[in-house]
Amino acid sequence: MSRLLLSCLLAVYLSIPSAFATEKDVEHYKHELISLNQNIGTYYFIEDHLAKGLQDQNHTQIGSVQDFLINERGQVEQLIGELNDMNLGQTTLTLAYNDLEHSKNSYTLAMNAENMEEELAIFLSNIETAAGYDAADLISTRRLKGRQITLPTGEPIGIVENVITDKENYQVVGVLVKSLETRPEHERIALPYPNGLKIKNTGFSNNLQLAEEYVEIVQEFCAAGIPN
Repeated sequence: MSRLLLSCLLAVYLSIPSAFATEKDVEHYKHELISLNQNIGTYYFIEDHLAKGLQDQNHTQIGSVQDFLINERGQVEQLIGELNDMNLGQTTLTLAYNDLEHSKNSYTLAMNAENMEEELAIFLSNIETAAGYDAADLISTRRLKGRQITLPTGEPIGIVENVITDKENYQVVGVLVKSLETRPEHERIALPYPNGLKIKNTGFSNNLQLAEEYVEIVQEFCAAGIPN
């Protein structure tokens, strides 16, 4: 019954021509969708980054990563960290992502743990929002998880299970969706982000709305499965 309901909801849009996307846009989205799913093993999930620690310039562990804030293009602008390995009352920092050095296991701040209190006071007094973005314009990657994926009419078709990032530049490139009816059944589908998905604020809900012009592609993809 749920598969039939989803098919009916998606089918509403099959006869509606796109007012915004060109044929080239639609083909590009289809290619992006297939490529993302075929190469899912070459990407990171957001947990791979949140598991990293914060360290000072002498490689002393001083805290942990709490969140990443991305702009409307999916690029990481800020890192939220907590100095929970320091005697500083679990101080939370908002850091410009491009100012940090990062390795396989950690992110490095240009500070020294021995002089952390003095350096932190100076740092906090001089901190600015990264790349000219106001924090209100940025999106929490942690809060992308659990959002519903909806059609333009508001009907939910799936839930964000995980956030996918590129291994090279750490840009968010997609979301892994659960509860989206697929054939074969139980197959996980990844949808490109931010292309085709827009955060739709509706009261207390912050759903991700699938663009109308790509609904048919997602329907076909769910029905046919991931191409080899």
